[in-house]
Amino acid sequence: MPNAQLLIKSAARQVWRLEPLLLGLLLIAFWIPSPARDRWLWLVFLLPPVWAARWLDRRRLWPDTPLQWALAVFLALGVANVWLAPYTRGLMMLGRPLLGFALYFYMVERVERSRRLDGVLLATAALALLLGAAALLTTQWNEKSSQLAVIVDALPNFTGLPLLEGGFNANEIAGAVSYLLPVMAALVAYRWTAGRARAGVTLAFVLLFAALALGQSRLAILGVIVGLAFVARLVVARGRWRHLALAGLIVFGLFEALLILNAFDTGQQPKMRARDEASFSDRVNIWRSGLDMLRDYPLTGVGMSFFRYNPVRQRYPVPKYENRVLPHAHNELIQIGADLGLPGMAVFAACYSLAGFMLLAAYRRGQPETKALAVGVAAGLLAHGVYGLGDAVPLWDRLAFSFWWTLALAGAAWVKSQG
Repeated sequence: MPNAQLLIKSAARQVWRLEPLLLGLLLIAFWIPSPARDRWLWLVFLLPPVWAARWLDRRRLWPDTPLQWALAVFLALGVANVWLAPYTRGLMMLGRPLLGFALYFYMVERVERSRRLDGVLLATAALALLLGAAALLTTQWNEKSSQLAVIVDALPNFTGLPLLEGGFNANEIAGAVSYLLPVMAALVAYRWTAGRARAGVTLAFVLLFAALALGQSRLAILGVIVGLAFVARLVVARGRWRHLALAGLIVFGLFEALLILNAFDTGQQPKMRARDEASFSDRVNIWRSGLDMLRDYPLTGVGMSFFRYNPVRQRYPVPKYENRVLPHAHNELIQIGADLGLPGMAVFAACYSLAGFMLLAAYRRGQPETKALAVGVAAGLLAHGVYGLGDAVPLWDRLAFSFWWTLALAGAAWVKSQG
């Protein structure tokens, strides 16, 4: 009997070691928009056998972290939403969140087993490199970037690449960049101080920063400036390097202020000022539409990813968007409320709060690399939080993996700091 148990545990270990391969396939498959994505939903059903194998090997489904029950409640709300919300596409809408949960638990489990952050940080740097390159080469630059046209026009455009067809909206990609850019900044600061390998994280930081600056998503830029100031204060070595980092942020902030004032293209100044005023007025109307949905359906919202749905748009109209696509509520808390109601808003806020708790604990108890990661992730959540005041990356969209990845880094830092 003991030999049989050892054989079962060995077989289970081999099965759940296939999890990173499965997650890689899911990341690619779920990047594809529907309806093509729907053909790959069956991959989700390969996750339970992997989790069962983990149970057989380690007698648990997932590593123990403060965030696990908030994620479980989020999943339960999603399942209930399928039957209770006025609009639904069925359980298929939980595919991307399930991928997010799997990413979280895999990355935390890996760090807990190895007691090392190297693998997770290498994967994060690779992801940041890909995201930065994709942002620079496929973004659909808009009129906010017109003063930087000498740079933007010189960049090649590869919007026909497989998986990147059509490219990115500049504001959309800025939401994902705002999560990862402060993380890369913290790792760059730590690795230059510690004398460790730094070329990859430095290049990732440069690419992400360039994409953010050229895209001119102003709330994302404001959030990142605040986040990077946080990193400079807590991670960059005292003395001239910290002073240089803070001075660089001040210069960048002043440069951004000049761009907002249209200082480099005075002929467009009235047009840009009118655009900014209209943009704020439009956002107020969009927020009002989302809040009306929440008022009518406080327990469920209108349904996952249905803010953009044509019957919903007709019922909750927004001036000037009668015949235009309106993908989200331009505020992440209102968006999650429109999708999942007040319970969804509470769980979303709990995820941020619990991540903050884990990061504070990791900073207080961790070694220098763990502290740097904790600061970078906290700064990323802060930066994206500022972005989320006037824009959104809905949790059902392709770039939502950046949210789950950031939570996974918070969990990784927490378990690494536990001993």
